[in-house]
Amino acid sequence: MPRIPTFTSTAKPTTDVGGIKSGIQISPSSTIAAKLLPSANELTNYAIKKRDNEEKLIAKKAVLDLKAESDKIIQSQKDNISENEAINNWKTTFTPLINQKLSTVKNRRVKKLIESSIDLENSESIYHLKQNSFKAYEKESTKIYNDEMNIGVNNYKATDNPILKVKYKTDLKDKAEKFNKEHILGANDLKKRKEVIDSVLLLTDADSFIGLPNAEKQIANLDSSLKGETFLSNENFNSSIYNSYLQKIESVSVKGDPNSDYEEAERLLNELENFERYNGSKTISGKREKEFATLKQKILVEQIQHENLLEKQVDNKAFLDFSNDSKTSLLKTITDNKAGIPPTLEDRLIANEIESEYDQMVRDYLDADPEATLINKKSFVRNLTFSLSNIYQDRKISKIKSRSFTEDTFDIIAEKNRVMEDVKLLALDELDVTTRMRYERIAKAQGYVTEININGKQQKIGDVGAYLNEYLPILQRQVKATEILE
Repeated sequence: MPRIPTFTSTAKPTTDVGGIKSGIQISPSSTIAAKLLPSANELTNYAIKKRDNEEKLIAKKAVLDLKAESDKIIQSQKDNISENEAINNWKTTFTPLINQKLSTVKNRRVKKLIESSIDLENSESIYHLKQNSFKAYEKESTKIYNDEMNIGVNNYKATDNPILKVKYKTDLKDKAEKFNKEHILGANDLKKRKEVIDSVLLLTDADSFIGLPNAEKQIANLDSSLKGETFLSNENFNSSIYNSYLQKIESVSVKGDPNSDYEEAERLLNELENFERYNGSKTISGKREKEFATLKQKILVEQIQHENLLEKQVDNKAFLDFSNDSKTSLLKTITDNKAGIPPTLEDRLIANEIESEYDQMVRDYLDADPEATLINKKSFVRNLTFSLSNIYQDRKISKIKSRSFTEDTFDIIAEKNRVMEDVKLLALDELDVTTRMRYERIAKAQGYVTEININGKQQKIGDVGAYLNEYLPILQRQVKATEILE
C-alpha cells in the first residue's frame, strides 16, 4: 500500500502573539477613564469644603449666641469695683451656659470649633471685665473724694472757730494727697488739687464777709496774707466776688416782701462798684461793667415798685379789716334780736344769703377797680352795707305783712308746707325761676354746691336738691317740736 508522506515542524513555542508587530507606544493617561479622574477628585474636595464651611457656620452661630450671653454678664458687672469678684461672677454664670450649649452638639468637629472660638472670646471677655472694674473703681473713688471735699468745705464754711478752720483745711489737703498717691497722678496733679482747695476756701471766707462792715478790707487782708494771686487768677477771683455780691443783693431785695431791705441792697451795690483786689484788680471791669449797670438799674426800679406794693398791702389789710367789721355789723342786725330771743331759722338763712351777696359784690368791685384808693373802697363798703340792710328790712316787712300769726305756729308750719310744695315742683321741673334762683343762692351760701357746664366752662352753682333734702327734715323736726310743746 502506498505510504503517505508526513511533515514535521521544526518551529519552537514562543510568547509572541500572533499578528503584525508595531513600534507605536500608547500612554495610559490618554484613556477615557483616566480623563475622568480629575473631575472625581474635584467633586470630593468640594464636598469636604462644603462640609467644613457648614460646620464652621454652625460653630459661629453657637459662639455668637454664647458671646451674647457673655456680654450680658459682663454688663451686669460693669459697676463692680472688685476685679476678682467680677471675673468669678462671670465664670460662675457663663461656664454652665457653655457646657449646656456643647451638650447639644453631636458633631465632634463642630464641638471642637466652638471650644476653640470660645477660648479666644473668653480672653477678650476677661480683658473687658478688668477694664470695666478699673473704670468702676475710678468712678467710685472720684465720687467719694468729691463728696469728702464738699463735706470738708461745708464744715469749714459753717464754723467761725479759727482752730477748726485750720483743721478742716489740713484734712482737705491730706485727702487730696491720699487720692493723688492712690491713683498715681503725679506731682503736677497734686499741686493743682491743693490750689483748688486754697481757692475754694479763700472764696468761701470772702463770701462770709460780704454784708459785714468793712467787708472789702477783710477780704483784701485775707487774700493778701494767703498770696491769693499765686493760685487764683484775677478773673476767677473777681467773677466769684461779683456772684457772691449778686446773691447777697438779691436775697435782701425781694419785691413785695416786707422783710426786704432795699437800702442795704443799694449799699452793697456801691460797695461792689468800688471793689478792688489787694493787687489793684477791679471787680467791675470788662463784660461785668454792662451786667452791673443793668443790675443797678433793676434794683432802683424795683425799690420804687416795692414801696408801692407795701403801701398797697397795708391798704389792702386795712380795707379787709374794715370790710369784715362792716359785714359782721350787718349780719348782727339780722341775727341779733333786741328782745333776747334767738334768731329764727329764717333769719339765719337770710343772713347767709345776705353774706353771700355782700362777699360777691365786694369781689366784683375789686375786680372792676383794682386801683381804687382805700378811701373809695371804704366808701363803697359803707354804701353796700346800707343797701343790703335796707333790702333785708324790706324783705322782712314784706313777709310780716303776708303772715297770719293766728293761722301759723311761729310760721314754721307755713315754711314747711311751702318747702314741701317747692320740693314737689322741683321734682316735676315746674319750680318757677325766681324761687329756684333764691334757693340756689341759699344752697351755695350753705355749702351745697354742684358744677354745671355753661358754654364749655365748668361753673359752680347752688345744689337746690341737696339743700332741700337737708332743709325739709329740719323743718319737720321743728314742727314736731312745736306740737309737743303745745
